[in-house]
Amino acid sequence: MKLTPNISSNQIFSIQAILVLLFCIHSFHAQSNTSDSFNDLRSGDTLYVVTNRTVDSTREDLYFSNQVNENASLVYLSVTLNESEETVSHALTYDDFMTQVCLKTSDWLLFVHGDSKTYEQSVKRGFKIQKTHNINVIVFSWPSKVKDLTGLKNLNNSKRNVLKSMHHFNELLSFMDVFKKSNKAFEEQAKLSMLLHSLGNLYLENIVNDATEEIEHEIIFENIIINSAAVNQKKHKAWVEKIALQKRIYITNNKSDFNLKGLHIFSRSGNQLGEKAKLPIAKNANYVQFSKAVGFRFPTGTTHTYFIGNIPNESENIRSFYSDSFHGLEIDFSQQNQFILSKKGVGFDIVF
Repeated sequence: MKLTPNISSNQIFSIQAILVLLFCIHSFHAQSNTSDSFNDLRSGDTLYVVTNRTVDSTREDLYFSNQVNENASLVYLSVTLNESEETVSHALTYDDFMTQVCLKTSDWLLFVHGDSKTYEQSVKRGFKIQKTHNINVIVFSWPSKVKDLTGLKNLNNSKRNVLKSMHHFNELLSFMDVFKKSNKAFEEQAKLSMLLHSLGNLYLENIVNDATEEIEHEIIFENIIINSAAVNQKKHKAWVEKIALQKRIYITNNKSDFNLKGLHIFSRSGNQLGEKAKLPIAKNANYVQFSKAVGFRFPTGTTHTYFIGNIPNESENIRSFYSDSFHGLEIDFSQQNQFILSKKGVGFDIVF
């Protein structure tokens, strides 16, 4: 349900502030469960996952806990959906995983999820992206949800997990580089992109800021999508302009993002990049604002996650932006029925 146009911006802000106060004290990461459901998926569908989680030894099936396996290498898996709409994970060797993903000759997306996701939830989200945007997906499933922690306590634990596992993210990028070079389809028509959502962008920010010197990287990705980023907006220009793994960067934001507004208010983290980009901006990035198209609405999770679920089903413009960027295409901002040059902010407003 979208707020009606006759409500003033001040009234909208007040309503948002009240709702943030009521709901974010309990959790900053409440999401709509519908976006992670298995509706429209088929038995036998397969997804590929790379994880740095420890194995959950309390379960009979292969499952993963919410702790970083710091001293181990990444685990490579294929995940299949069975007839009961349950996921079945199969561990693969590095070579077997590489062989399987190289058999697929169409476009690929590496997905780095955000905070407050269990292993199963990250897998479900990967399946949903794969189905919605008709693309092969590799999910990087990292520990970002502790059962007994909510709100800021869980968020802070997730940030520590990122710091503990930067070597895993480096290992992941090395794998993607080898994958790009090993699959001959990428020499022809196939494309590879990366979507980092919410707190997942902290991996990208840290890997750039941790570099002791300027390093020349080979291009791995056609597009990097910095989506609803739960990282500070201030000084983002410095680290974004150092990213050299891609041909293009797209940064999305929504000033009415319920999750990020709660994070901003209650954690004193400052303005988040996924809320609103302010000058100075990165010269190598394209900014896409969803404040008018998505704005504030119910369920509140859709203000933060609008690349799957009801939003792309209802808006062809939003769906095509994400599908095109995931498939490695260059976004044509001259399409006036889809994008309008922002008058008050930076970049372009997307039209619902």
